[in-house]
Amino acid sequence: MVNSDYLKGLNDSQKEAVLCLDGPLLIVAGAGSGKTKVLTSRIAHIIKENRAFPNQVLAVTFTNKAAKEMQSRVSKILGSSATGLSWLGTFHSICAKLLRKHAPAVNLNSNFTIIDTDDQIRLIKNICKAENIDVKQLAPRYIIAIIDKWKNKGLYPGDVKVNLKDIYEKTILPVYKIYQQKLNELNVCDFGDLILHSVKILENNNDIREIYTKNFKYILVDEYQDTNYIQSKWLNLLAEKNQNICCVGDDDQSIYSWRGAEIKNFLEFDKVYNNTKVIRLEQNLKL
Repeated sequence: MVNSDYLKGLNDSQKEAVLCLDGPLLIVAGAGSGKTKVLTSRIAHIIKENRAFPNQVLAVTFTNKAAKEMQSRVSKILGSSATGLSWLGTFHSICAKLLRKHAPAVNLNSNFTIIDTDDQIRLIKNICKAENIDVKQLAPRYIIAIIDKWKNKGLYPGDVKVNLKDIYEKTILPVYKIYQQKLNELNVCDFGDLILHSVKILENNNDIREIYTKNFKYILVDEYQDTNYIQSKWLNLLAEKNQNICCVGDDDQSIYSWRGAEIKNFLEFDKVYNNTKVIRLEQNLKL
């Protein structure tokens, strides 16, 4: 049973954002302006208007909680029609799904394991011991942070150009090389690999990229101001064919600069996508 009342509760700017389905769209949404309502209504509208099947909609957010909330709200509007939304989730969960389908393209098996920070620290400690690196001088957590920074910038070990003025980077790069080699040998990924490997698969395999760029007729992204380089690159690759990408964000709320978030992804969206429409949700519904 489809709920057709989903447009009635929207104000004018929210309704415009839901109904504008063609081409790139940037929704500038301040706190309390109902952006989740807009995103979920938009997904429902795309499916209800037969613009795409549920599995042709890619909807990405940062947390499992936000993804579940989105799924729940769309399900309330669409009922059983929402069950095929198989590409709604976090960046990491969707990239993991893509990677499992195409793992051999980055020398992994599809049953790879995803390791957590504790496993990373153990592995880095073992490598440091073998390489005679004093972990009291160079903490494993710091090494992991630098490796993660490189991965967020789209760099495998062979792509890194160390900052020669940084004594630590010169020491960490050989560790990164061994670390990445070990991950591959053990058939495991860290969280940074999920997105980095997915990007490399799409970049290096035109046939695989074509499958996804054709399939994803609509892409929706929450909290776009918090995306980093590699996440933005992934989205741009997937959106290159249909260009129906809708990003929601608030340039006053970038909170993840500590993990490489680049506010310029948000501020320069209209430079990447020609004919971008910008809609502002300026009414704070909580006031």
